[in-house]
Amino acid sequence: MSYVKTRGIVVREVKAGDCDKILTIVTEDLGKISVSARGVRRNRNRYSAGTQVFSYCDWVLYKGKNTYILNTCDIISSFYEIREDMALLTYAAHMLHLINDITYENQPAKEPLKVLMYALNSLLNKDRTPDLIIRVYALKMVQLMGFEPHVLGCHLCGTREINDIFFSFEQCGFVCEQCQKENDAIPIKTGTAKALIYVLCASSREAFGFELSPEVLKNFSAVVDRYVDERLDKKYSKMSFLQEI
Repeated sequence: MSYVKTRGIVVREVKAGDCDKILTIVTEDLGKISVSARGVRRNRNRYSAGTQVFSYCDWVLYKGKNTYILNTCDIISSFYEIREDMALLTYAAHMLHLINDITYENQPAKEPLKVLMYALNSLLNKDRTPDLIIRVYALKMVQLMGFEPHVLGCHLCGTREINDIFFSFEQCGFVCEQCQKENDAIPIKTGTAKALIYVLCASSREAFGFELSPEVLKNFSAVVDRYVDERLDKKYSKMSFLQEI
């Protein structure tokens, strides 16, 4: 067996046997991998904290014939505060669910991990709005997958002189008041349009650096939620649960 060093976050853990776990870890260079963590459920095991969901670590693994086996892990961040708050935990669980869905083995995930780290750290800022953070996160993730909506003018006629902006889920982007008549498009607020443009054009760090009024956030959230669900062909149930918290 050979050693492999990587950096990544635990997105899922499953009990195995009496004392072991099988971890799903999204890593920078190996993509999403499964790791056998032997003995980590024993009392006082030195790696028990590092093998919990949300633990972001530097990992040293054995590369076996069919799987990876934990050798050591050094915690960079455990995001302990998130685990102690039910609302934040639910937001963060949604984030892990999404990155788990869009990453694959042997496909480097450095950029998705970077976006996730900025999003999780933004959740810990009490001055920030979690509902906005998770929408920015989701939009950046689908952008990384190649599903970036067209937001530089009307996707159909190309005009940039738009008075009333509409978002077409069929056309995957902005359409003008004239073109919207023949498409499945909804009107969006100017603030929503500006927020979409900003997030898509900003770096991963800068994308989380703004706030929206409650009215604009509601419109922005409706557009992003539907767009992400349709692009990934999946409805994320944790989002509906958030409305009850």
